[in-house]
Amino acid sequence: MFFRKSVSLLLLTTALTSLPFHAASAQSMEEMKAIIAALTKRVEQLEAKQAAEENTAEVLVSNRSAVKKPDPKTPIITKFDPAMAIGTADGRYEFNMRGRVYMDTSFASDRDGTMDLQATEMRAARIGIQGKAGKAAKYKLEADFAGDKVAIKDAYIQLKNSMGSWTFGQSKTPNSLEEETSSLYNTFMERAAFTDAFGLTRMVGVRYGTGGDSWSFNAGLFRGTSSSTDEDEGEVFAARVTYGQKMAGGTWMLGGSARFRNVGGGSALRYRQKAFAHLSNRFLATDRIASKDSLYGLEGAAQMGAFHVASEWAFLRAQDGGATGDANFNGGYFEAGWFITGEHSPLTLSKGVWSRPKIKKPVQNGGIGAWQVAAKYDRIDLTDDGVFGGEQNTYVLGVNWYLNRYSRFTVNYNHSDIARAFGVSANGADGANSVNALSLRIQADW
Repeated sequence: MFFRKSVSLLLLTTALTSLPFHAASAQSMEEMKAIIAALTKRVEQLEAKQAAEENTAEVLVSNRSAVKKPDPKTPIITKFDPAMAIGTADGRYEFNMRGRVYMDTSFASDRDGTMDLQATEMRAARIGIQGKAGKAAKYKLEADFAGDKVAIKDAYIQLKNSMGSWTFGQSKTPNSLEEETSSLYNTFMERAAFTDAFGLTRMVGVRYGTGGDSWSFNAGLFRGTSSSTDEDEGEVFAARVTYGQKMAGGTWMLGGSARFRNVGGGSALRYRQKAFAHLSNRFLATDRIASKDSLYGLEGAAQMGAFHVASEWAFLRAQDGGATGDANFNGGYFEAGWFITGEHSPLTLSKGVWSRPKIKKPVQNGGIGAWQVAAKYDRIDLTDDGVFGGEQNTYVLGVNWYLNRYSRFTVNYNHSDIARAFGVSANGADGANSVNALSLRIQADW
């Protein structure tokens, strides 16, 4: 009220002092009366507006306690990065769609003229769901429809507490940095040859995992896969441990893993491998020579700014349980990569894996994306003690163009030298051959 009276007095005073002084003039007096009447009307309008605003504020204050807080169980969109996740406001329950698409093209030929490849494939076409069912439970189900077939990938329920997590269902056996890292984040189109040749894969079982800021430990007991129909699926025990630290400008990590496999049911194991490109023929192979095997692996990785290096080596002892003796095989790789545009390949020490790089200038924002160049030496040796599955040395050059965090183009060129692979007819009588391949991939995930 005091404010309104002050404004009225100020307006009237201003008006009166601004008039020319003609006291004796009747005309001037009439003009002054008209001005005072107009100003009085304007002051009344301002007073009415201010009163309405004060009343609104009083209503808001008086009703503030009556405003309802959002129900923590009401479904809301919790994120959109890039797929939408729906969950409750309290974070206890969540459901989101996930998936990926890889389209590959390869051109490959061998020295002996047994392969002249110019082919395209849908390497991955996955659709899945994952989420949380309460504070302690998570779930994931993902199927791959590539090649006009349906293959179950991850399918598990995970229970977690302060001691770690227990995973029940089909998941990866805990072995190898490249195998544990999602193919979305690996530098090259294909993992190291030993991961496929030695049968590292997803299996049905129970897996325990724990870790801290600088270490991880995982172990599990598995029997068969979601598609196996054997009456006796054997058993597999696998474990992996990693440790690392942050350093100036980067991260380093060391690790080791082991796996003991018994196929059971009178089945026998064989070991074979392609010439790096997935569409390529197999130029290395053994017969079915073992009823069980044991694998030991060592690994190391480091990221220093935009540069990274990694290496793994695995040793496998194939046991046939007979008098012919056991065969010892090995395989591994060295790789190095550099982001020309300044990004980096992050190492997640609490899980012991490579993670998704952050792109500084994504294409959708008018940038050039992220560009990475890389090189790799890969070796697999399946020859020992009368077993001539062959040796393969592969040299790979790669370029990755990340359009954004969720899509990239990859180009890989590889040259493979093959020796002592007498068990594969494509190599001829000398057991030797060489393969050159150019492969391209476009991928996206959500």
